[in-house]
Amino acid sequence: MGKGGGGSTEVKETSQEKAAAVVANEQWSVYKGELRPFENMFMDKVDALNDQSKYDKAAGTTNLGYQQSFGQARQQATTQMAANGADPNSGNYQGTLKDLVSDQATGQADTANRAQTSQQDKYVAGLQDVVALGAGQKADALSGYNNIASHSLSKATSDAQRSLSDRQAIGGLVGAGLGAAARTWGPQGSPSIGSSLSSFSNGVFGGGNQDPVPKAAK
Repeated sequence: MGKGGGGSTEVKETSQEKAAAVVANEQWSVYKGELRPFENMFMDKVDALNDQSKYDKAAGTTNLGYQQSFGQARQQATTQMAANGADPNSGNYQGTLKDLVSDQATGQADTANRAQTSQQDKYVAGLQDVVALGAGQKADALSGYNNIASHSLSKATSDAQRSLSDRQAIGGLVGAGLGAAARTWGPQGSPSIGSSLSSFSNGVFGGGNQDPVPKAAK
């Protein structure tokens, strides 16, 4: 049998395919030159979330908040007890201060542990965002972890307020004056607590500004 014609079987690119290849090359160049450096920086910051220093900072911020909040609570208590003529050597006076110290220790340990657990969860969320970026998907798992320090400091303030109120409520230890002190203590706590909050809680990665999450290349 005779064979068919001996023409070339090569399939030539169409003009549309050539144009698409040009666009793809341009996008790849943009990714390598502009997007990939941001992704690498983001991954480095995510890795840093698991540094021991981050866990120490979470616990340290919590401890600072409790020391300041309960220090103010003890000051409020002693001021009111002195105004009511309470004897500093009396059982009621000493018991009130002892109970405040005990409440501080309990709340401080629990909240510090929760803050460190949240830091670990934050690291895992960062890893999820890294995977999402690699798949070209939206990376927003870290968005819920902006305020670990803020939550810890707010908990310290509320625990101190509650402890101060309880000392008056349990057995009426020092009369109505102590209860009034608890009621008039504002939710913001001392100025130093507010300063600590603004210093520690800005940005997902703990910096002064919100760190951007790089968008997946399209």
